[in-house]
Amino acid sequence: MKFKSDKNIWLTGFMATGKSRVGAEIAQKLKRPLIDTDKLIEQRVGMSVADFFDAKGEVEFRKTELAVIRELCQNTNQVISLGGGSLTIPGVAQQIHANGILVALYATPETLSERIGRKDTRPLMANLSPEERLKKIETMLLERAPYYAEADFRMESSEDIKVHRVAAHVLATLQVWAHKAMEVRTSSGERYPIFIGYDWLDDFDILLHSLELAQTHSFLLVSDKNVANKQKKLLKHLKARAKHCPVFTFIPGENQKNLKSLNKLYTYMLKRGFTRKSCLLQFSGGVVGDMAGFGAATYQRGIPFIQIPTTLLSMVDSSVGGKIAVNHPAGKNMIGAFYQPRAVLIDLKVLETLDDAEYIAGLAEIVKYGIIYDKEFFDYLESHAEALMQRSTEHLQHIVRRSCEIKADVVSQDEKEQGLRAILNYGHTFGHAIEKMTNYERFSHGMAVGIGMRVAGRVATLLGKWSAAEEERQNVLLDRFSIPRSFVVDPQVAWNAMGVDKKNDSENRVYILPTSIGKVEKVLNVPQDIINQAWESINGE
Repeated sequence: MKFKSDKNIWLTGFMATGKSRVGAEIAQKLKRPLIDTDKLIEQRVGMSVADFFDAKGEVEFRKTELAVIRELCQNTNQVISLGGGSLTIPGVAQQIHANGILVALYATPETLSERIGRKDTRPLMANLSPEERLKKIETMLLERAPYYAEADFRMESSEDIKVHRVAAHVLATLQVWAHKAMEVRTSSGERYPIFIGYDWLDDFDILLHSLELAQTHSFLLVSDKNVANKQKKLLKHLKARAKHCPVFTFIPGENQKNLKSLNKLYTYMLKRGFTRKSCLLQFSGGVVGDMAGFGAATYQRGIPFIQIPTTLLSMVDSSVGGKIAVNHPAGKNMIGAFYQPRAVLIDLKVLETLDDAEYIAGLAEIVKYGIIYDKEFFDYLESHAEALMQRSTEHLQHIVRRSCEIKADVVSQDEKEQGLRAILNYGHTFGHAIEKMTNYERFSHGMAVGIGMRVAGRVATLLGKWSAAEEERQNVLLDRFSIPRSFVVDPQVAWNAMGVDKKNDSENRVYILPTSIGKVEKVLNVPQDIINQAWESINGE
């Protein structure tokens, strides 16, 4: 069997869940070596795990175990069976996630007790009666539950399911999880995967099972009429693999992103009996993503949702980080919340039907990441601008992944925009004003942000925050990506439009401005004459 990744496959779970036996089946199918960390430790220290525990104690054993795991992380194409307590070591789960796919096997306490009782060789279970053993297993399972929850997915290993069938189920699920690109860990402790690939959603049903949704939840696909028409084949496939669920479509457009439109979704769900055991599958761009996310956050006080973005902009921006909102006549995204998705599924094939203007809008947001966070990434965009304009899949995969990595890193430190996350708003204060002044009809969000970056860049130059040469580099790259250079603007009208911005507080106007390529800072209350000059720099047809 071929596996689409060289990532290590790590098996975790309580003692006697069958990690070694299932691991052996998987290793044989994939023609990979099986490494049992307990056996490797025994070889290194020259004694059994039980004797090591007796002689050195658990603390010393965990130190040795950590050293072995770190060593294994240096290689790929391995199947690795972990000890039952490996994940209790601080930081180990994060190392394993960076290195491969973590699979948890589980069984009932009664099954585990019976298996362990066959051989009295487990140091933590030695010399216990069956009743004492069962009670200790139940206690330890509760204690270790948060650690086993670190797994990417779980698989039951019961007496009713043969080892080869458990291994087959794991392998089928691994084929999907091979597309996992990274994990978002928010500052509040939530975590979810981001998958990135090309034409990889064939086994969508397996993915829904591995996320532990298909077993208990009903589904509703949420899209808009444009996407539903352009992506008929994929939409039909997703619907079939999600229990032949219904599809709800919004009228497309930023001017539809409001409570009136959202209320239609609530009504649809209520009339059809959707309960708290429902999950929204968002299959569209940023507008529907925001509305579906806000709908999920508020429907019956919160249900899960999955982001399946269909535009380049939503892949790198709105689908990641949990910001969900609708617009108000007084301002953009004024009614919303922070609510994280269960997963983000990015299939680059859907971009083949994306029109040029929407594709370019996504490139503008990607340039932003280079300006605010990563000079090397900005250099990469400069070096590969032509290939990106030709929609090279190889280069697209790289820039989408790096953009998501940057956003995930920021969200991991500041989920709810109390500090660092504000840097993601570079270009947005001016861009939102442009959208408002044009009634959300002339420019898409990404295009408006691209123009807004030009204005913000000029403000930074006028204030001496960065050099004119750096501003020029930004603008030249925006030119190469066909981001508009100008539009007719009245600076006073623009100043008034910027007055209603969620980044502002009661006394201050907040701006995110670059100090160099790869670094920005928050600046308060820039004088209006500077802002007006910056607007004039892009004023024109």
